Parts: sequence; structure tokens; C-alpha cells
Amino acid sequence: MRKLAIFALLSLLAHLIIVSDISLPVFRQAVEPPPLRVRLQAAPALPPVLPRPSRVAPPAAATPANIADAATTTSPVAATTPTAANNDAPGASTTPATGEAPAPVPVASTPPAETRAAPALARRLPRNGEISYELYLGSNRFNVGRTVQSWTINDGAYRVRSASETTGIAAMFARQSIEYISSGRLTAAGLRPESFSNSRERRGEKDGAIARFDWKTQTISFGEPMKSAPLADNAQDLVSFMYQLGLMPLSPGRIELPITNGWKYERYELDIGIEETLQTPFGELRAVPVRQVRRANEESIELWLAPAYRWLPVRIRFFDREGHPSGEQLVSDIRVGEE
Repeated sequence: MRKLAIFALLSLLAHLIIVSDISLPVFRQAVEPPPLRVRLQAAPALPPVLPRPSRVAPPAAATPANIADAATTTSPVAATTPTAANNDAPGASTTPATGEAPAPVPVASTPPAETRAAPALARRLPRNGEISYELYLGSNRFNVGRTVQSWTINDGAYRVRSASETTGIAAMFARQSIEYISSGRLTAAGLRPESFSNSRERRGEKDGAIARFDWKTQTISFGEPMKSAPLADNAQDLVSFMYQLGLMPLSPGRIELPITNGWKYERYELDIGIEETLQTPFGELRAVPVRQVRRANEESIELWLAPAYRWLPVRIRFFDREGHPSGEQLVSDIRVGEE
């Protein structure tokens, strides 16, 4: 009995050490920003939320009628610029460690976006939906919580929210949460963000950042303190780009997207892969990987889009500045509403 008690005590201590060091993956800039001195503004109000969407059955069962299996196309990726060979050079587009604003993303001297013909979208998002994920940390995939991503589309306006929180024993000893909110307009070219905010609460402390997209002046403001840069026509934020990719006619190859995480604004080089099989809490899924090309001393992200489920993101992986896995979200449930 004494040995059993000692073993139980050691096991408890080990778990306490693990959960006390938990930090949910959150994309930050190279230099930690000072605490915000202002309150994060709420996202713009939208019309009443649509009725709760119905659950989509796992792929092991018959695919629901309202989830069309969109075929993969071989058309060029819309609203993207092919990556030049010299973009692979070390340090290309890397945010300076001094905290200065990143090099402006070049914007072609063309008429305002509203006057140009928008590329055709390959798919449409349902008017509302919700994706639940199991949240794992580290290479050992320690289950620490859950993430829920939800969206609504009303009268041409969209709002996407991603909320992560620790649960279970992790929440008992290291309660924390992260929230991302993207809002803007749904246009002929897809999602056009107008504001993006991120906020994190950990051990009673809060921090976060905001980005604002001014499409009239083609300027984006971001960071704390606020910086400005030219706004590219296909710019996205850390949440909207996951859903924008699912609307585009993707094909294998490398593309670029200008993306902000609230603290910085830079071009993401993304490798579109070939469809593969995933094992998830939702069941076995076929999904297309999209991997950010890693840069030295920079965080990176990977996601998988499921063609049989509206090309929604069903797996999301985060990597730290050394390239080690820092977190992973695996789909556990999908609910969608009407068209």
C-alpha cells in the first residue's frame, strides 16, 4: 500500500508539472508586445443569429444531402500570386526582431478593388455553422481542452469566431482561453475582412491585438502601438484565411496570401498538397493539406480542408519558432445551417 501511495503521489506531481506549464498555442510577433492599455473593441453587431445548425453525420455514415462533395479542380488559385524563386532566400519577408513594422506588402497600382472583376469562387459557405475540435498540446498530443469555431453570414456581412479553452485537469491548474474574431463582408471574391481581434487570458492576465482593414484607402492598421501598411487586395486574417481557402479553386502548388494575426502583417507562403486520409474524433476523413512554408525563428501553421465537408478546416496544427509542434486541433463535430 505504501508503494501504491508513493506511485500515486508521483503521478499526481507529474501531471501538475505538465499542466502548470501549459500555454495554448497563440501566434505572436518575435518581440513580445507590451500589455494593451486599451480595451478590445467588440466586433460589429450583426442581425439576429440564424437557428442552430443541424449536426453533420460523421463520414462513416451516409453523407448528408446538404453537404455536397465538391470536386477538386485544376484551375489556378484565385486572387493569389505565384511565389518567386528568390522568396525562398533566408530571411525573406521575416518580421524584424526590433519590433519595427514589417516590410510593406506591395500593392499593384490598379483601380480600387470594387471596380475590378472578381475571380469566380469555387464554393459557397452555408449561412451559419459550427466546428468543434479536440485541442492537443506538444508532440505527445496531451489533450488539454477544446476549440469551437463558428460563423454567421447575414445580409452580406460575415463574422467568424474561434474560441479555445482548457478543460478537465488542465483547467483546474492552468485555466486559460484564447479568442479570435474576424468580421467583414462576403463579396464576389470571398471573405473581405474589416476587423480582426485576438485576446488571451492566462493566469488572470489578459492581452491581445487588433487589426483594421480600410479598403477605401487600401491601408491596414495593426499591432500595439498601431502601425500601418499598404493593404493588398487579397489580404486576410488568421481566422478568415482558413475559410477563404475553402472557397477558392485550389490545386496542388504554392501560393501566397497576405495575412495579419493582429500583431503583424506579412505574406504567408502556402504549399497546397495532395488529398490524404486523416483519423479524427469525427471519423476517418479525406482532406487536402495546406502548409505554411516555415521561416527561421518564426511560428508556422498547417491546416487540412475536407472536400466532402465544404472544404472546412478539420485539422489545424501550430509550430513554435524552433519548428516543434506546439498545438493541434482535430475536428470532433460539424454542424451547418441553410445555404
